[in-house]
Amino acid sequence: MNRKKITKAALSGLVAVTMVPAMAAPLVANAEGNDATAETQQSTVTMNIQFKCGEEVIAGGDYTVPAGVQNYSVLQQHVPAGYKMTASGDFYAEQGGKLVVNIEKVSTEVTMNIQFKCGEEVIAGGDYTVPAGVQNYSVLQQHVPAGYKMTASGDFYAEQGGKLVVNIEKIISNVTMNIRFVDKAGSFIGGGDYTLPEGVQNYSILQQYVPEGYKMTVSGDFMVVAGGSEEITVESEYDGTILNFVFVDANGNNVGSGDVIVDEDKDGIFNWKEVNDIVPEGYQLDLSGDAFVGDYIGNSNTIAVSKIYKASIIKLQFVDEAGEVVGGGDYFVDEDGDGIFNWKEVELPAGYAFNETGDAFVKDFSADDATQVKVHKIQKGTIINVVFEDPQGNNLGGGDFLVDLDGDGIANYSELALPVGYKLNVTGDFFVEEGGHYTVVLNRDGAAIIHVVFKSEGGKNLGGGDYFVDEDGDGIFNYSELTLPEGYELIVTGDEFVDTEKTYEIVLNKEIEGTIINVVYVDGEGNNLGGGDFFVDPDDDGIANYSELDLPEGYELIVTGDFFVTPGKSYTITLHKITEEETAAATLVVRYVDQENGNEVVLEKTYDDQVGPVGETATYIEDVVVPEGYELVQDIEGIAADVEYGQTKVMYVFVTKTAQEPTQPGDEEEPNTPAEGTEESEQTDGTDTGVAMSLAGVFGTMSAALAGMVALLRRKQK
Repeated sequence: MNRKKITKAALSGLVAVTMVPAMAAPLVANAEGNDATAETQQSTVTMNIQFKCGEEVIAGGDYTVPAGVQNYSVLQQHVPAGYKMTASGDFYAEQGGKLVVNIEKVSTEVTMNIQFKCGEEVIAGGDYTVPAGVQNYSVLQQHVPAGYKMTASGDFYAEQGGKLVVNIEKIISNVTMNIRFVDKAGSFIGGGDYTLPEGVQNYSILQQYVPEGYKMTVSGDFMVVAGGSEEITVESEYDGTILNFVFVDANGNNVGSGDVIVDEDKDGIFNWKEVNDIVPEGYQLDLSGDAFVGDYIGNSNTIAVSKIYKASIIKLQFVDEAGEVVGGGDYFVDEDGDGIFNWKEVELPAGYAFNETGDAFVKDFSADDATQVKVHKIQKGTIINVVFEDPQGNNLGGGDFLVDLDGDGIANYSELALPVGYKLNVTGDFFVEEGGHYTVVLNRDGAAIIHVVFKSEGGKNLGGGDYFVDEDGDGIFNYSELTLPEGYELIVTGDEFVDTEKTYEIVLNKEIEGTIINVVYVDGEGNNLGGGDFFVDPDDDGIANYSELDLPEGYELIVTGDFFVTPGKSYTITLHKITEEETAAATLVVRYVDQENGNEVVLEKTYDDQVGPVGETATYIEDVVVPEGYELVQDIEGIAADVEYGQTKVMYVFVTKTAQEPTQPGDEEEPNTPAEGTEESEQTDGTDTGVAMSLAGVFGTMSAALAGMVALLRRKQK
């Protein structure tokens, strides 16, 4: 009978993951364009360009492009990473012009040969198109043969022409049932149609489907039937409910997101004022009053917000000394709303300065009609082109910048106007040349938000959500930045790259292995046999085996196999008493007999170490022990005998004295061999020869039998 008691074991074999952080490339001026002249610079214009994928604006802003009729290829450097232009041909570039460029996402799919195997049998397979790179096995779900499910989990690497074997198993006796999770107010929290084992099941099998942040308030069993439905009451695991919101402005642009705890009284209703703490700065909610938690739980909810405007918009057109328009557009000024702004609030084209400085009245300018403002060319300084990238190489924008105002050929990174939300990765001075091209790596200014799902080693969902990580903005976060579910610890540690579009599935190890349950043992008549608390289910999949229990002495299980467990629940288990059998030792006595006199016991060895049920047989296989001064009459390698438990068997081994060599030739004594039929031959050393001869006959017969047994033993050994 296999018995064990689960105890806490130390975690061994941690997987060290070494992440190599992306290093910023050094700033190197492009040798091309170093001889750019002022006339060359004036041949470019600033246009407002939007890159749209369908109806969605992916990127946009004011870009500097060559003036006149241009091919769309000149915009290639500004196309957002991961996209390509669908527009082709030419367009006309003019100062202050506007242009919409259609783009589409670059396909990153590859073809792999995939086999779906159930045991050694190939159920299905072929060439499948899947997303390239590291992928979760879940992307293959659509290709799994009907009636089967994947047993593989985790990630795999998808590459063109690659091969993959996916283990699957047949879905047996499962049915579809509708499960609705509701709070105590009856509000729908989550649920749907789930595939469950048919028949009487414990509510614990639904644990994996409970909405994140909630726990069931019911226990016991329920009936699973095809097409049936069940309503499960749940309550929040927290002092309130966690909701996730994504905030968008009037144009549908994402301006921020985050998690917030609402409904601390758990009545299923929250007020929108509870969400204000995570509304992005400078915006306000368009919603007010109360709302049902059930309408927003378990989703990433998109909520409209409005920009809070204090500043005024004025439209300006900048004209140089020659009357040429060198820039312009709409500008936010007068943030304090007092009706006065300073010309420092207006950003000029690179290389130009205002002819007038100081304050001006907002009322003197229009938001609809452009007002011309005189500017002049700054003689000092160097105009360079800068492309901003993040540590992963994604384009963050850029443009032409006027730096090095003292004209010594050295600029400082602080002279660059950075994209909103980013900060410099490097600081200090760098050499510049007129018209040079520079790539500057930036870090995000503040933490990133990633989505995480925690799971146990047995695949149980342990919760998760959105987490702020990577405060230094270098594109790398450490697993230690995550807040883990209580009672669990990380298996994998170290650094990981930030991907805000990815869902990170992180497997955790339970700090105290197993689930604690209470067990009461009873016999067939219901008599209490003891029990206690036991650690079971070490892989935390909600299933334990009866063999994990430590049973009372003298009892054995009636039911074996697996059973579902719920932490803290008490289980009554009926045991069967083990019937005691009569046992005794099997004794083998081996006597070594001098063959010359036939009845002299030279040595006796007793073996009685085997004990077992009376009526059954033990087998002894023992080494031969040669008495000192004797040698075996017949060469044998061992002694073998079957002896019933409770019985004694005697066996004889014949030996003879070792012959001594004579000291001088001819001095050997004649053997004292009595003449046949003489009196002396009938008695030796006072031993009745009749008895001796009788024993000799018996011994001779036993010796022959023993020889046969030894021969059999030798054959077995060979």
